Amino acid sequence: MKLRGSNQYKRKGINKKTKAIAILIVSIIVIALGISAFKSINNWYNTYYFEFKAPINVKFNQPIAVKIRVPKVEKIVLEYPDEIDTDIEKYIVEKFGVWDAKTALAIAKAESGFREDAININTNNTIDVGIFQINSVHFKKPGCSIKDLVDQYKNVDCAYTIYKDQGFTPWVAFLNEAYLSNL
Repeated sequence: MKLRGSNQYKRKGINKKTKAIAILIVSIIVIALGISAFKSINNWYNTYYFEFKAPINVKFNQPIAVKIRVPKVEKIVLEYPDEIDTDIEKYIVEKFGVWDAKTALAIAKAESGFREDAININTNNTIDVGIFQINSVHFKKPGCSIKDLVDQYKNVDCAYTIYKDQGFTPWVAFLNEAYLSNL
């Protein structure tokens, strides 16, 4: 006869280290499946939405319908500034676009009064040429040579190249806000 306190009646169980490893593996699998499921659910919600309807009406409807989202597209129509009188002003608007045309026109008017023959010699021995008063530090850029800048359309092209690289900050009329009086 065996006694109750003997080793034969003790259960053989899994040791603590094996339990910890099993819990860790199961946790990793659950987390991986959870991330994958979350991404799938998120993608589904980006494409579809629930539309709830009254379950009983004069006619029977589906209480829930899954529908595809249709993005809402709005068109923005911009108009030319009102004071466009000359061909060069129209060219500046076309070049800079309607968003920045008013600022570009105001800068050109403040810098040279739209004079293509405008030349200024600065105190640092650089020169400014043409409608946008392009400074000689920009003469090495393509389309910005002194020969190009005396042509009013090429002067605008060079100004646009500078604007795309640096914004309106190279123009003194912009920095000292002299252009504001021409808006």
